[in-house]
Amino acid sequence: MSEIARRDSRTLFEQAWAHGVGSGIISTEQRDSIIQEGTKAIRKIASILGSENLRADLERAMLSMLGLVNLHLQKVSRGDVRVASRMLAEYGLLHHTRGASQSIKRILALREGCDPQQLDAEQKQRFEVEVVSSWARYSFEEFRIQEAEANLAHARRTAAAALSSALGTGGPDDYHEPEQVIMTALLIMAYHRKKAWLRSQQEFEKLLEAIRKSPARLSRLPKGLPTGHEEVITRVWAEHSEQLAALILDEGTPLHVLAAGDPSINRLHDLMVLPEDALGEVDDHESQTTAHWKKLTRGTSDEAKLLAIMLQGVLGLTEKTPWSVKTALHLLETDLLTRPPSHLIRNWLHANAPHQNQSDLLELWNDFWDEREDGLHDDASAEDYRTFCTNWLPMRAPRSS
Repeated sequence: MSEIARRDSRTLFEQAWAHGVGSGIISTEQRDSIIQEGTKAIRKIASILGSENLRADLERAMLSMLGLVNLHLQKVSRGDVRVASRMLAEYGLLHHTRGASQSIKRILALREGCDPQQLDAEQKQRFEVEVVSSWARYSFEEFRIQEAEANLAHARRTAAAALSSALGTGGPDDYHEPEQVIMTALLIMAYHRKKAWLRSQQEFEKLLEAIRKSPARLSRLPKGLPTGHEEVITRVWAEHSEQLAALILDEGTPLHVLAAGDPSINRLHDLMVLPEDALGEVDDHESQTTAHWKKLTRGTSDEAKLLAIMLQGVLGLTEKTPWSVKTALHLLETDLLTRPPSHLIRNWLHANAPHQNQSDLLELWNDFWDEREDGLHDDASAEDYRTFCTNWLPMRAPRSS
């Protein structure tokens, strides 16, 4: 920054204009041309802000135009008043408003993960409004911070895309943060034999198990990082590896909870890309499971059996299924007489079931108790009880006569 700028509280544009006109760098003809360009720019900006015929919009537009010119002059002259004066004389005013607008739109596009050269009509219009309504009021320091953050976000998205591509097809969706993609890909490269994206929760569970067995590998990056992205990837790893290691290596958290626990209690959802089968029905059990859940349920998708497993887990029932009519009726008059507090089933599901199944399982649980309470009143017949048992519980087949 020049000594002139250091001693002057005016904006760089005001200083450059005064210096240029006073020193003759900006001639009379150039001055008149710049003023005409300014009038044109003000009217164009006013039409974006509201109307070029309203005084208030014209005044806002003038401030917006001056802000944009000042931002671009700061960027291209590095705060040197003499350089800024010469650039005003040589390129005029519209060059600088366009330059600022293009730079800001690039930042906005990079922040949203868009290609600045491939904006659709809606994005262009929205960005135009943001440029003249808010960004024009930014200081150059604020602009530089936003630009640096946008460039960093773009570099991380690009690095994440390169890592994702290196692991083949089936990579994560765009809604994941690049840091999640990078960290997950690095762990797969370090621990997974196939070096490919994980297809199921059981594969993810095995990955976590391998990390717990060989935690020393977490102290270094895997080999084969995509060329040109090493610095960005290394920085992301340094930022997140310690926290990730602490979560995975915590023996107090079962592997199946880390692999498929509800996002509200499983912090791995914030740090990694977890294999997410579509939130499906209970009968999609086989493709949406962990080794723990598969062992607990023996791979069943039968609702009566799943209900019995929940009843056994929550209430501590010891009677083995399938139940005889006598056993089922006894349970309905004792352990299954009143609905247990709701937090018990929620806690049990959080501790055992894959999170994408928990909603359906909880619905099954509540439906059972709703019908238990509504259908089996004091005056219910023995036939009502037998029908209820048949409809809801895993019953032993009647003996053939």
